[in-house]
Amino acid sequence: MSERSTQRQRIIEKIKSRGYWDVTIRPTRFVEEHLTLQHCRELVDESKVKLRGWYYPHISRRHPPQVGGVDYIESLIDWNGYIEIWRMYQSGQFTHLFGCREDWLNERTGILAVPQYADIEPGSVLGVIMALFSLTEIYEFASRLAEKDLFDRTAFMSITLHGMNNRGLKFFDERRTLFEDYICRINDLPREKTIEVTELLGKGREMALDDAIWILQRFNWMDVSRDMLREDQKKLFERRL
Repeated sequence: MSERSTQRQRIIEKIKSRGYWDVTIRPTRFVEEHLTLQHCRELVDESKVKLRGWYYPHISRRHPPQVGGVDYIESLIDWNGYIEIWRMYQSGQFTHLFGCREDWLNERTGILAVPQYADIEPGSVLGVIMALFSLTEIYEFASRLAEKDLFDRTAFMSITLHGMNNRGLKFFDERRTLFEDYICRINDLPREKTIEVTELLGKGREMALDDAIWILQRFNWMDVSRDMLREDQKKLFERRL
């Protein structure tokens, strides 16, 4: 097994050892070589979402994406609590596995370390705003792919949160409090849909809110405020974090 294959396997196993996100975005019509490998690289780079310090999807300048197989480029990341692998295939399919950052806070060092979060046990919480922001970035990335004509009339999207059983919701902003314990009793939370490109371009942010509310309700928070989440999403786009 090559060094890269060993690294890839180690990162995938590490991601799946705790909670993680599993994302797939692709055209609904399969064309084997819809893109060149160079176009795959350029498409991700030009479409990445830069709303926080950690972009979606992340592209390392020190270790840029490489050809990982005969028909895809991939990026492998394991740095300071950020553990990810993403691929862009020539067919236009984008796949992304990344660890729930809540589960790796105790691995952060330097300026990214937050002492009061060091005692958070892996698998114990899902950050409300962290989940909302991840969903918003996923849909924004998909919208940018649509703007670049990756899809025809429709796109397929699948977003699954794994390892949620017995987690509780949490606000990491100390000024915000949940007055009840909202606990998930389901391990995997999958969402799949085929979306009209016009809808993705016009309502991507609202669809991210739909998915956020759907997830939070599986934690038994039934009356979550859409307006509250929309205001947090607005702050993300305005970089008022």
